[in-house]
Amino acid sequence: MRSERTVIRTQGRSHWADIFPFIRRSRLGLEESGALKGHHYISVYQIKSNSLLAGLLFLLMLLLAACGDSGSSPIPDANQLIKDAQAAIQRVTSYHFKLVTANVGTEAKLPIVNAEGDIVVPDKLKANANALFLGNLVQVQIIAIGNQQYMLLFGAWQATSGLLDPRTLSDPQKGVASILGHIQNPSTPKDSAVGGKPCWHINGKLDPVYLAGITGGGAPAGSTDTISSCIGKTDKLPYQIIIKGPAAAGDTDKTVRTFTLSNFGEQVTIEAPITPTSTPSLTPSVTP
Repeated sequence: MRSERTVIRTQGRSHWADIFPFIRRSRLGLEESGALKGHHYISVYQIKSNSLLAGLLFLLMLLLAACGDSGSSPIPDANQLIKDAQAAIQRVTSYHFKLVTANVGTEAKLPIVNAEGDIVVPDKLKANANALFLGNLVQVQIIAIGNQQYMLLFGAWQATSGLLDPRTLSDPQKGVASILGHIQNPSTPKDSAVGGKPCWHINGKLDPVYLAGITGGGAPAGSTDTISSCIGKTDKLPYQIIIKGPAAAGDTDKTVRTFTLSNFGEQVTIEAPITPTSTPSLTPSVTP
């Protein structure tokens, strides 16, 4: 038995092509032409199948690439993103907020460790909070309407001042819009999410003087905080602002404030308490 390469002419082509080595089987009584035909048929079938498979794979790759492109958003310019967020927050009529502070300074009038409530633009706020009072953590409720502020402390509503001021938070020159607008050297936006909602995350630096609307001020002169914000991909609203560094009296470099906003534009009713008493003193009294 010997092996040889047989050359045949393929239908529909004008040139000769080598197909496969053919083993002559004369002892089995097989005709050479019949064996060749069988080998020729299998070779063409395999070539056509491989070509079809390759075409289908290429088409699938194109479809997957198209689907991937349609689901992703182009990375926006950081400065334009901030401008869009400033404009978006100023169109909002109300929102829910949550403020959480780690390593809060103890020298402020009423250091707030955490607070959660609602703001009705431009001058109404209602929140439940945990604050430091005489070195102890106490639960308080806060209501602010215009220039009137009330606090539920130790079971009684009392008129007060110097707490979170919704007018400041809503002021484009002092509030959330101002904080965003004064971010220095914003980073390239990156994909992120807050509360399951996709947003663009940016980092930068901020002079804490622009945080007085949230903290009451009192940071050492010349301080610079690290700030990050996540801005909604579709509505351009600021979902979260995180400030690291001193922003109020007694803060340190380890102080971190996380300000989260949600439920934009929902119907909220805020009214003054019925019988507030006189303004309480939040400064410890000293008995001689």
